[in-house]
Amino acid sequence: MTTTQPRASVDVAERSVTRTVRVAAGPDAVWRAISEPEHVAGWFGDGCETEDGGPFAPGTTGRLHFEGYGWFAFEVTRVEPGRLLAYRWGQSAEDPDIMTEATFTLEPDGAGTYLTVHETGFTGDTDDAVRAALDGNREGWDVELDELVEYVESRSW
Repeated sequence: MTTTQPRASVDVAERSVTRTVRVAAGPDAVWRAISEPEHVAGWFGDGCETEDGGPFAPGTTGRLHFEGYGWFAFEVTRVEPGRLLAYRWGQSAEDPDIMTEATFTLEPDGAGTYLTVHETGFTGDTDDAVRAALDGNREGWDVELDELVEYVESRSW
């Protein structure tokens, strides 16, 4: 897929990754895509499970699967339906205690929606390790959010 969306950016001092994309669909469709496990699995990795089987709510725990990498735990930390979703998620399948927090913010734009992801909390034993984690997730958000745009825009919600 070719996209003209802006790429993700890294702020080394803040230890964060940020990307904003525009989706040609309303906030309700985008919200469903980021908060309902069956839709999350359609664009973010290849599997999403919550302990209770339901949509994301504060305190929801679950796991995300990425082929070739394994399962990664997550816990939803904040929900403002249709506007904001945040969760802490594992950065290592081997060590579930290494987590960052990804915050998704939705902003209506006419018939579309701007979706911003801001991920923080990157750690590492060395500056090089932190930079490698930041760069890896920057590349990941470039791919995954392009897939989200395609996923949402290809459906009738």
